[in-house]
Amino acid sequence: MRLLSKTLRHLCLLGWICLLTAFFGSGLPVSAHAATTAPASPFDVLIFSNGDRLTGQLERMSDGKVVFKADAAGEITVPLDKIKELHTAENFAVIVTTPKDPFVLPGMQVPVGTLDLANQILTVHTKTGAQILPVKTITYLVDEKSYRTAIASSGGLFHGWTGSVTFGASNVTSTQNVNTYSSGIALTRSVPSVPWMPSRDRTILGFSSTYGSISQPNTPTIETSIFHGNAEQDRYFSKDFYVLGHAIFDHNSTQGLDLQQMYGAGIGYTAYKSAKQQLNFTLTTDYTKQEFTDPGNNKNLIGSTFGDNYFYTFPHDIMLTQTGSITPEWNDMNAYSANVSAGLTIPVFGNLAFSIQAIDSYLNDPAPGFTPNSLQINAGLTYTLK
Repeated sequence: MRLLSKTLRHLCLLGWICLLTAFFGSGLPVSAHAATTAPASPFDVLIFSNGDRLTGQLERMSDGKVVFKADAAGEITVPLDKIKELHTAENFAVIVTTPKDPFVLPGMQVPVGTLDLANQILTVHTKTGAQILPVKTITYLVDEKSYRTAIASSGGLFHGWTGSVTFGASNVTSTQNVNTYSSGIALTRSVPSVPWMPSRDRTILGFSSTYGSISQPNTPTIETSIFHGNAEQDRYFSKDFYVLGHAIFDHNSTQGLDLQQMYGAGIGYTAYKSAKQQLNFTLTTDYTKQEFTDPGNNKNLIGSTFGDNYFYTFPHDIMLTQTGSITPEWNDMNAYSANVSAGLTIPVFGNLAFSIQAIDSYLNDPAPGFTPNSLQINAGLTYTLK
C-alpha cells in the first residue's frame, strides 16, 4: 500500500509538471507573437532640438514651418530647424517643388506614407518602399485625405472661398453732426484651392460702400454716397495665362456719377505666385455706360482697361493688398478714368483684424461742377474668412 501510495503521488506530481509545462510553453509563443503585432501608436510625436517632446497630430507643413496640434499645448507652429525628430502615425503626401516648377502637375509621382524625420532627413514609408528626402527640398506636407481630395475634385460651389468682411463707423455730435459709415466685402474662390497646384478657375467678388452726412441747424444736410461692386471670372489655359470676363458697377455722388456700368473680357497673366504673394496683370476690352446727375453728360464708351492686383503676406499674417487700373476710352479720349486702392489688414484676435484702406478714383470728365478726383481713407474692423 505504501508503495502504491508513493507511486500515485509521483504520478500526480508528474502530471502537474506536464500540465504547467504545457501551459507556460504554449503561452510564451503567444506572448511573443502579440508583441510583434501590437498596433502602432495612434499619436504623432514631435521632439524639439532641446529634447522637449510633444504628442498629438501633425496638421501640415509649408514655408519651412510645421503646424502641430499638441495634446497639451493646442495648435503650435514650429520652424523646421527647431525640430530634432518627427514621427507620424497617419499618411502624408510630401510635396517637393522648385522655383522653376512650383506646382504639382497631373501625373507627377508624389510620395505618400507615414513619416520619420531625424537629422534633417525625412523618410517616407510608402506602399512600394521607403523614400529618403532632405528636409530642405520639401515645400509642403499634406495629410493624405486632403491631398487626394485636392487632386480628384474641384469641390462644390461653396467650397474654397476666402476673403474678408469689413465695417467701420464714426460719429461726431457738436455744432455739426457728422456720421460716416463704411463697409466692404472681398471674396475669392480658386480651383484648386491649394497653393501647391496650378489654378484652373478663379472667381472674384467685391463690394465696398461709404456713406456720410453733415447736418447743422438751419442748414441743408450734405450727404456723400459712394459704392463699388465688381465680379470677375478667370479661366487658366496655361500655368501663367488666363482669360477673364468682368462686370464693374460704380456710384459716386462726389463726382456727380449716378451709375457707371462696365462689362468686358480679356486676358490675364500671373507674373508671380507663391503662398505669401501673388501678382497679376490684366488687359480687357470694355463697354462702359455712364449716367450722371445731369443726363446731358451721359456717355456710351468703348475702351480698354490695363490693370494689376497684388497681395503680400507679412509675418504674423499681416496682409497687404493693392489693385490698380487705367481705362482709356477709344471713342472719347477725354473720358478716361483710373482707380487705385491699397489696404493693410492686421490680425487682432482669432479671425478679427484691424484694417485700413485708401481708395483713389479719378474720372477725367465728371459732371460739370464736380471734382475729377475722389480719395477715401477707411478704417474698420475686419472678419477674415479662411
